[in-house]
Amino acid sequence: MTIEQELSLVAQAQNGNRAALGSLWDVITPKLYGYLINTLRDSHLAEDILQNTWLKATGSISKFKPQGVRFSAWLFAIAKNECRQHWRAQKFDEPITENLADNLRDNTREDITEKLYLESVLRRLSEDEQELLRLRYISGFSFKEIAKILNISAITARVRIHRTLGRARVNLAN
Repeated sequence: MTIEQELSLVAQAQNGNRAALGSLWDVITPKLYGYLINTLRDSHLAEDILQNTWLKATGSISKFKPQGVRFSAWLFAIAKNECRQHWRAQKFDEPITENLADNLRDNTREDITEKLYLESVLRRLSEDEQELLRLRYISGFSFKEIAKILNISAITARVRIHRTLGRARVNLAN
């Protein structure tokens, strides 16, 4: 879906069109859920935070102003804040990674091997670096959208991702 199509659906949803909101849900939810599973490592918690994110977004959709970024970037920023609130409430500094095997259960052996390898590389990076890679390569956001989600400039987002990829390459070589 193009940014124009997404923003058109948002405008319709802001005017009370439930079908438009449903279309946004259908398009954005799979990526958002994948991001939350990858971040939280717990499918039940990811579902809860997904629901909370959408509740907050629909409750304040009238306040959304595009400013050149997708609605989905705004939604991911809400989800990121929901994760942080959960970790603060649980007194965790980082996401729990104990349930990785449960989240991989429905995949093929090659998928599991690939995901475990990627997970081992990601674990060697800081949580901020992992977040950058999730937003760019799992969720597919542009540098501008990542900048909006993380409240940094697009140039800073690009530089941080470049540096993080360099560190990941070093980790792969070791």
